Amino acid sequence: MFDDLRGIDEEEDGSMFEEPAELSFDVEDVGPRRGYFLGMTPAQRFLISLLLLGTVIIMGAMCLMVTQKVMI
Repeated sequence: MFDDLRGIDEEEDGSMFEEPAELSFDVEDVGPRRGYFLGMTPAQRFLISLLLLGTVIIMGAMCLMVTQKVMI
């Protein structure tokens, strides 16, 4: 595969690689979607933020216990 890299330009057909096909995209006008960020509704984003807050609080408390900065 890599034996003839220098001879690629010297071939008769010009290239040993295939030319990419023509790309075409169908664009549909769906209009603006309100209330979605990363595909989540506001309630889902709120729940994710509460879970993240809980994780930060628990990890912080565990770090304080490991370093013996607080006694429980």
